Amino acid sequence: MTYTAEIPQPVTLPPRYFWRRLEAFTIDLIIFQAVILLVVSHISATFYLDFRFPGWASMWCGVTVPDQLAQRIDAGWPLRGNEYRETSICEVTQIALGKQRYLRTGAAEDTEHWVWNDMPTFPLDAHNNPVTTPLPAYSILVSGVANTVLVAWAFAYFSANGRRTIGKLFAGLKVQSVDGQNPGIGTTFKREFLKFSPNLFFSVTAFVFSLLPILPTEDFDTLLRMMRDGYTIPDDGGTGYYVLLTVAAMAWWLLPFVEWKGQVYYDRICACKVVTTLEASRPIEARTKQNRPRIYRRLAPIRGSRRRRRRAYLQAPY
Repeated sequence: MTYTAEIPQPVTLPPRYFWRRLEAFTIDLIIFQAVILLVVSHISATFYLDFRFPGWASMWCGVTVPDQLAQRIDAGWPLRGNEYRETSICEVTQIALGKQRYLRTGAAEDTEHWVWNDMPTFPLDAHNNPVTTPLPAYSILVSGVANTVLVAWAFAYFSANGRRTIGKLFAGLKVQSVDGQNPGIGTTFKREFLKFSPNLFFSVTAFVFSLLPILPTEDFDTLLRMMRDGYTIPDDGGTGYYVLLTVAAMAWWLLPFVEWKGQVYYDRICACKVVTTLEASRPIEARTKQNRPRIYRRLAPIRGSRRRRRRAYLQAPY
């Protein structure tokens, strides 16, 4: 009995489709985020709600400053002969926090052009006293989590049960499970939630930073005198730490494409993959045969013909 040695079949990884996936992601993110921001802007303008989206916050600054507070500011920050002061109280209605009042004050020097100093903002308590202690940024945390969940749900809904987002439709891509089936809404939401998890980390970090003190003193009168002498409240917001967070987020999204193992991290966790629509339309058996190494597909007819010739040789009469 003769044994035919089997040729080892190297494992072939599916293509990355990096640029096509980047194109689809960019198109979908712009569309979904624009729709969310437009809705939020309309609600914010109608009900004076501050959702803490950059450039989309609604604030009304027409409240009269009480005389007692104005006298306190004048005493702590007396004006020079060529200076002009502007003080106002702004009201913002924030989600889960109700109506919040903020004091804005600053001075401008009368030169050829008005040169304004920084106008810091201080929260006011119920008795119109400025609050200089750290205040938890619940609105930033809530709006960041809500925005991430809404975007993830939009991606998940249009990727579940055989559907495709507009970006994937243009790029010719589709999300499938590793067994070739169409994932349900639960799997796709888990996948998209993990994809946008760095955004949640950003929101939580911003909330943690809001708990840290940034002012050198909690006495408002002392702080006014310091600002009169040229002190400016720092507003870096932990720039260095946010840079590290950005690098970590880019590693979460891009590192799997550099060290390609067939799936990105969140696809590996959710047992999903991204395929082209042409590949998704093929039967699973045809896909398995097509994914065999090219050299094996080329040698298969030759190996088969050799076996047929050997069988015919052994069966031939002497």
